[in-house]
Amino acid sequence: MKLLILGVLAVALLAAASSQDCFWQWRGEARERAIEAREQARVAREQAREFRRRERDEMRVWHEQIREERDRIRQEIRDNLRDLHQDWRTTY
Repeated sequence: MKLLILGVLAVALLAAASSQDCFWQWRGEARERAIEAREQARVAREQAREFRRRERDEMRVWHEQIREERDRIRQEIRDNLRDLHQDWRTTY
């Protein structure tokens, strides 16, 4: 009976020691995964910032082109109206 109790205690001690080692190993692995996840998140944020910057620059260029086209059309209309006004005076 004593041997049985000693055997059970020995197995329990071995299990506790190995589970503690496993706990520290799991903790270290979890820490490494957390560090990797933070690094991936940082890279993703940088990529998102760069994407937004490029999109903003492209929109700025597009708006400038639209503005130039709008100003050109306005000037063309003004010129046409001025010509029409001058023609109207000389014709009628």
